[in-house]
Amino acid sequence: MDLIYRRPVQKLVVAGLLILAVFTGCSAPAAKGVFIEGDVTGGEAETLNWILAADASSFGYVGYALESLATYDNQFNIQLRCLGRDIEVSPDGLVYTITLRNDLKWSDGSQVTAEDYVYTLKNLMFSDWLNYNYRDDWMEDVNGHKVFVNPGVINDTTFTVTRQTVDPEFVYTLYDLIPYPKYIASKYEGKVDAFTQAKEFNELSYTGNLGPYRFKEWLRNDKFVVERNPDFFLGKDNGAPFFSEYVIKMFGTAAVMQGALEAGDITYCGIEPPNVPKFKQLERINVYTVPTRGYNLVCYNQRANGWEGLRKKEVRQALSMAIDKDTIVQKMYLGFAEPAFSFIPSSSPWYSEGNVVKFGVAPLAGKQKAMEQLKSAGYEYTSDGDRTVLMDNNGKPVKLLLVTTPGSDIVESMSLLIKQELSNIGIEVEVKMVQWPTLLRQYMMNKVPGSDQEPRYNNGPQAVSEEPWDMVLMGHNTDPLAPSGSSVFFASDGGLNSFGFFNDEVDALFKKVKSTAGLDREDRRKIYIELARVMSEEQPVDFLVFSRANRGFQKTVKGIEPGINMGYNYYLWRFE
Repeated sequence: MDLIYRRPVQKLVVAGLLILAVFTGCSAPAAKGVFIEGDVTGGEAETLNWILAADASSFGYVGYALESLATYDNQFNIQLRCLGRDIEVSPDGLVYTITLRNDLKWSDGSQVTAEDYVYTLKNLMFSDWLNYNYRDDWMEDVNGHKVFVNPGVINDTTFTVTRQTVDPEFVYTLYDLIPYPKYIASKYEGKVDAFTQAKEFNELSYTGNLGPYRFKEWLRNDKFVVERNPDFFLGKDNGAPFFSEYVIKMFGTAAVMQGALEAGDITYCGIEPPNVPKFKQLERINVYTVPTRGYNLVCYNQRANGWEGLRKKEVRQALSMAIDKDTIVQKMYLGFAEPAFSFIPSSSPWYSEGNVVKFGVAPLAGKQKAMEQLKSAGYEYTSDGDRTVLMDNNGKPVKLLLVTTPGSDIVESMSLLIKQELSNIGIEVEVKMVQWPTLLRQYMMNKVPGSDQEPRYNNGPQAVSEEPWDMVLMGHNTDPLAPSGSSVFFASDGGLNSFGFFNDEVDALFKKVKSTAGLDREDRRKIYIELARVMSEEQPVDFLVFSRANRGFQKTVKGIEPGINMGYNYYLWRFE
């Protein structure tokens, strides 16, 4: 199961000063060996043309060859990458000055300049002819109208981004920025099909020294391969990266993948909770348990092609009461998770324990409470033999379709649990497994029927998906430092609000946290507390659990720093 995530680059890398510290006083390791990461086919990427992507895997693949401006380490300390120095913010909070390193090169040897970044923003990300799913991150509300921020070139290595309104967390959006080369992209400007099919973008042949690896090959449903980039700008002083190739190998199931790790056929993969004790006993494997930014959730389809009851808050609350989160934590994750009640994880400085409404755990849990809630929402029960059946407004039994992706034992177990829990309150559930690209295109994307709209993840309240559905079990990521980025999922105009949740109060709170009202940290905390409370009460989705990940590595891999962003220094990993 893949994760839709707002941050473009998943492979998180540390800046030059730390590199020097790591290797001071010792010779640099020799580059050798092939690192093989295991993944299941349900988590494969959609595209390498990153501006067209919505899924985390696509951004992750691109991230091997193309660095963003900055990232953060396991302690949330900002680490520079393509930045020459940290972003400067004007005293009024409106002008951001970005200074690039002067040693960034495209594949033709030309310098990566501020003009490339500004062109990417203005002519691609902000354009009407391309469907950039995260464009809302770059817009602000001015006098009731949404407008884009204003980028401008100062010189070859410096550009500014100017806002008309204050957003205390906008700097984190800037840190994520990655560019296209203007000299290539301008050839395709305004030509959607040509841009989409451009060989340079789909084979990452333009990335120069911007990433530790260069694209080699991609055999869908088999493997994605990148090879060592000897010109990598952060590797000049130490020869990093230290693997000759980095391979992502796809497997049909998590069980087969973990068997490959045990056999030594792959270097690394995630380990599902039931197998952790076994792998911890293996002499050749190191297992690291780390917090994550990821959470599982059940999306409730509130659009016209979902059950009408899901458009009622009380019904969504009832379904969330019926699905027991402690069972998921203990029986499926074996304790490697914690119940989720909003999109803000406990690792975030904005997390608050006491203000959220906790559906799915006692006392707001259980069959009786859920059934009473459904009755109070105006629905009736009838008997069918020894079964109690919930009836819809037309006097027919309620039957819901739950869609998810195959390949993970935990996902399949959660699907069956949800089916059983809702059966206990009189609702029949059909579970349908589809591949990730199919889930995105047929169930998440939508358009207004009969219109000439291009399918997108949120084409407004009248839009519906190609295939009808009621629930989707999937995963999201959140940004612990800037959780307001989750507005892309939950705000009315959010580009990834595929399930059709439209709420004025939630919209207002997302706007407030990204305004002068959120400049003071304590005031921002109060806004987040209220936002989490409203979201937990509205239940646009059932926030299930935040997981703790178990990462299994062959013991020959050195340089790993376990933590919430343990991949931030992955290009320094090496074999010994």
